[in-house]
Amino acid sequence: MLFLAPCNPDHRAELRAGQRRARPVVRGKFLFVGEEKLHVRGVSYGTFARDHLRDGYPSPPVVEADFAAMAANGLNALRTYTVPPRWVLDAALRHGLWVMVGLAWEQHVDFLDGAWRAASIERRRKRLTA
Repeated sequence: MLFLAPCNPDHRAELRAGQRRARPVVRGKFLFVGEEKLHVRGVSYGTFARDHLRDGYPSPPVVEADFAAMAANGLNALRTYTVPPRWVLDAALRHGLWVMVGLAWEQHVDFLDGAWRAASIERRRKRLTA
């Protein structure tokens, strides 16, 4: 899923004015936001060692600096491997960055090794789709 911020930094004023931006949609092999083709220029961000905030992301000033540098260098998207806290998404919005949020799953382990693991995955899937 892509969330929150516009692909074009010129649209930041619209967001500050409270207008909603369209979400990206797939058309053929491309992504579009409205009639504008979305050219994703992004990086992975995280997962980091837990700090005093216990959320797996750097401190807010570090995230702000990272996102500012990303935007200044022409990036417009980032992918997280875990669900970020709201303040990280707000920072991405301020810097005009799209966020593709990943979910932490046991995708690289043998989930058939134990019935408990498959049941755990199924419980979390049901919570996310409820």
